[in-house]
Amino acid sequence: MSAKGASFSYKLRKVVRYLRMYGLARTFIKVKSSLHMKNSESFDGDVWINPKSKGAGDVAIIGCGNFSFSTIAYYLSKSTRAKIKYALDIDKSKSRSLIGYYSGYAAVTNVETILADSDVRLVFIASNHASHAEYAIQAINAGKHVQIEKPHAVTLDQLERLRIAMQNNPGSKVFLGFNRPRSKLFNRLKSSMDAQSGTASFNWFVAGHEIDDAHWYHAKKEGGRIMGNLCHWSDLSLHLVGLDNSFPCVITPAELPQSNSNFCVALSFSDGSNASITFSAKEDPFEGVREILIAHKGALLGVLKDFYELSLDIGPSKKKISPLFRDHGHEENILNTYKNSISDSGASESIDYVYATGLLVLKIKEAVENGEKVICQPEFRINS
Repeated sequence: MSAKGASFSYKLRKVVRYLRMYGLARTFIKVKSSLHMKNSESFDGDVWINPKSKGAGDVAIIGCGNFSFSTIAYYLSKSTRAKIKYALDIDKSKSRSLIGYYSGYAAVTNVETILADSDVRLVFIASNHASHAEYAIQAINAGKHVQIEKPHAVTLDQLERLRIAMQNNPGSKVFLGFNRPRSKLFNRLKSSMDAQSGTASFNWFVAGHEIDDAHWYHAKKEGGRIMGNLCHWSDLSLHLVGLDNSFPCVITPAELPQSNSNFCVALSFSDGSNASITFSAKEDPFEGVREILIAHKGALLGVLKDFYELSLDIGPSKKKISPLFRDHGHEENILNTYKNSISDSGASESIDYVYATGLLVLKIKEAVENGEKVICQPEFRINS
């Protein structure tokens, strides 16, 4: 059943299921976010100043949809000492709602207000996909640290200009919105794989949300679902193989009927490892995005289900790990960004990684759209 036409009893069962998967606080903010998305209270002019705010703040958020409200702003408020000073969205009611709920200073309509304020050290960018790189480049050139939600670029031109901005502004730290690599279960699996010798084979199967063909995701300038969704698992594949072992990478698309939301690709990495990624979107999965990874390396056979359950079979040894709640790494990723941005010694993502993971998904998109094998080879490496 599509969530759009869901009955009250269906929604209630979903809330109960989410309580079991995420706990009370996380479920509450997800429900609150659904109300935020329905909010229509806007403001006149270019700025709305929250009368309850004291005016201080070191963080700005660009793009105030569901993810910013229920994840970025939530974890900043829950787990860090960050104070949100500005929020910007083309829908002024969304920026006002976020600023009001999280006691921020002002909802604004002009990005220059954010860039010109020296108090703002860190900018989270979660607007429409085609604008991610454009906002990021402006913020980097203004000396801000940034976290760019996925995808961080939707064209080769954007990716190259982002690379140049990072290279020209080494004092600006750049972080990406790929949260899954910071999941505890994923890191447990990766450590087990790293302890094995030889090449790896792994398979991702992902059941994604149903999105109508008229949805803005499918607009040509936004990059479609490969750029907006499949990038998560191409990025995770790089983490499992390692940047130095990945390129050149041969991308082979499956011959599927033309579809905006169903894809299957095979990746052959330079060290002999291989991966397949199948992304399928039919009706909305009741529990949200469902994903299963099966990985084989040396004596290890690992299965990761929904970032909720991990099994590790190594020879005669069998382990099954299941935390109390699902952990997609959102909190740890936002914590990592904030912690490293306020510390002079904090680490940024490398230019090599930002460029390589962006290029890989762009080449996957090219292979799928043309129905032809493509070789992905970054044309530069700053660090050998």
